[in-house]
Amino acid sequence: MRENRVIFVKPPDRFLEDEFVYQQLGPHFLQSYLEVHGIRSDILVLYEKPDSRLARLSGETNAPRLQDLRMLLLKGGVTVDIDFNISVFGNYDIVGMSVMTPQAPDAYLLNAELKSQLPNVTTVIGGSHPRYYQNQVENLPSSLSFDFIVPQDGWEPIFQIATGQVTKADKSQVLVSNLSRLEMLPPPTRPVGLLEKYHFNIAGAPAFHTITALGCPFTCYFCESGIERVRLFSKDMVTADLDSIISAHKKLGHSKSAVMFFDDVGLMSPKQVENLSSLVVARGFDTWRAFTHAYLVVKHKERLLNPFVKTGGRRIGLGIETGSQRCLDMINKRNGKSQSVADHFEAVRVANDLGVAVDAFTMIYPWEDERDLRETTKLVEFVASNKVDGVDIDGRPLMNHVDSTVMSPFQGTKFYDLIRLGKIPNVAIDLDLDPGTTFYKGAKGGSGWPYLQTKLPRAVYEAAQRYRNSLRPKYR
Repeated sequence: MRENRVIFVKPPDRFLEDEFVYQQLGPHFLQSYLEVHGIRSDILVLYEKPDSRLARLSGETNAPRLQDLRMLLLKGGVTVDIDFNISVFGNYDIVGMSVMTPQAPDAYLLNAELKSQLPNVTTVIGGSHPRYYQNQVENLPSSLSFDFIVPQDGWEPIFQIATGQVTKADKSQVLVSNLSRLEMLPPPTRPVGLLEKYHFNIAGAPAFHTITALGCPFTCYFCESGIERVRLFSKDMVTADLDSIISAHKKLGHSKSAVMFFDDVGLMSPKQVENLSSLVVARGFDTWRAFTHAYLVVKHKERLLNPFVKTGGRRIGLGIETGSQRCLDMINKRNGKSQSVADHFEAVRVANDLGVAVDAFTMIYPWEDERDLRETTKLVEFVASNKVDGVDIDGRPLMNHVDSTVMSPFQGTKFYDLIRLGKIPNVAIDLDLDPGTTFYKGAKGGSGWPYLQTKLPRAVYEAAQRYRNSLRPKYR
């Protein structure tokens, strides 16, 4: 029997200024899983042409078009970069798309074109969009519908599809898999032809990112992952992935190297930090970055951050969310336990005094009044101006960085349910929202706007957002 030919597709991130910042790891996890089972596959990254992006942002064009995209094809060690051409997909039997909600419009466009031009191709949609918008994806019109919908883990379903254990039918089929443990999985593939396109830096060193777990132990009301249990990848998998990343740095001729742990359980306890630190330093990374929580920094102080600093760590991600105690209480950041805005100020001071810069994340919420906005702006101004007792790899003073985004209540979040049910006064969302408008951080630091009603006018919130983002340093 002929082997099914598989290609994994990452749709474009049109809302970003630059689509080559973070590698979207889902397709690479699935590619390595098939590879272990002797099944070859290719990767295709779709991205918007610079001139097309400028035309769209200027209002010259309205709806996104596939013709505005480039195709970065990674096939058997060879990289091909061409204008969009639907005939490329004719070389494959199965097209799997890893889709976040802001990418959904392009995924739908591509699927419609495949159904029209290449009806024999089997199409699969996975990722966070079909997970939290499963009902909408299941009920797409026939011209847009996918053959298979994978709302949870994709490892077992893609193996079943690739080996012909399940086949396409007249209607979409949902394949549900939720592995109890992630300990027997291989690390994601790291194609150098793709990694050379990415240009994210940490404290002066080029960086790639990895994850150590899926899920999050916290229940923040703005986050879809807040209701998902934590499942850890094995130490062997994380170690092998770090080996792949450092190898990629060397192949690309980088004189400095960095890694970022891009998950919600990065620096959770002194013991965990020590374990990660040992893995990082053993592989010769010059610096690294991970995420933690303000109350943990305040609780553990040097015990949490000293192993990080001693192994080159210079920046941490910190979700400080808001300077308004009223808003912080609504978020339920610590699973029902109290969280104080004062902890956010103190966590920044502690980190900065230990030589660690803070990448702080804040949100603007649609129920905020003028006082809420002032209080968060005060916190942002403090973070932006507080001195860090350290320098980056190039000897430049380390500086804190703040992102300000407008909260977008994705389906699967508690805030989506509360707003939909009218539980938050003066706030209403568009229930028939175009998925392409639901994003946090877009071009020029802007955000999507999913609201029909907010406490204050949109212009007021966006003015506050622009001011806060204007305080960001020129480098980090």
